[in-house]
Amino acid sequence: MSKAANHIHRYKKVNLSRKKDEPYLVYQCTKPLCSHYTPMAQAEGKMCECNRCGEAMIIGRSTLVHSGGKPMAKPHCNSCVKRKAKAGVEDIAAFLSKAGV
Repeated sequence: MSKAANHIHRYKKVNLSRKKDEPYLVYQCTKPLCSHYTPMAQAEGKMCECNRCGEAMIIGRSTLVHSGGKPMAKPHCNSCVKRKAKAGVEDIAAFLSKAGV
């Protein structure tokens, strides 16, 4: 077994189609010595590295059907998702009192 095959893949979304109207999306490993590809239809359940924290993760349905219904360009785990904090009523009242409104 070569050193190139002895790792967890780190994926990036790539379009391999030669036709502009018919995309063929696959995940390509971005490691320097690896030439591994996996089609989007077969990517669910595969283990890969998170593109943000580097930890191992399993590609799930949330990765393949992300916001907008398209797969993530560089898959990352759920703990690395940056969510906007919801402002509570107290936060808004404090902001308005500081602003002098």
